[in-house]
Amino acid sequence: MKLSARTEYACLAMLQLAEGYSTGEPLQIRRIADEHGIPSRFLVQILLQLKSAAMVASTRGASGGYRLARPPHEITLAEVVDVMEGDDRPESSAGKPTPLVRAVLDLCQEIDALRRERLEATTLADLVEMADDREPMWYI
Repeated sequence: MKLSARTEYACLAMLQLAEGYSTGEPLQIRRIADEHGIPSRFLVQILLQLKSAAMVASTRGASGGYRLARPPHEITLAEVVDVMEGDDRPESSAGKPTPLVRAVLDLCQEIDALRRERLEATTLADLVEMADDREPMWYI
């Protein structure tokens, strides 16, 4: 599965916001951008798009920033991808719908359905937990 840079950055920003959700404090764009190497101007556009989809909320001012609009366990990866990329379904670009074309298209639709199912089953909280499980443990 190939994600656009815009979608990947949106996922990273949402995961960063999910990590800090329990504090209730908004995160500044600069912190998210620096942590993940995302250009700040690009991140602003992404967060505005997520805000218009009611996935994040913003707070103005010196101590302002962004936070999730809902708890991380209520936001699926499918929602984030849909906001950023839309809900694309495979289509045939072949001129004549032969049985071979339909067979290929059916397979593509089946793969897309499996992908969609997995994205819908995965929440931001799930991914934060997966990342925590993969953190290296340092023993002294």
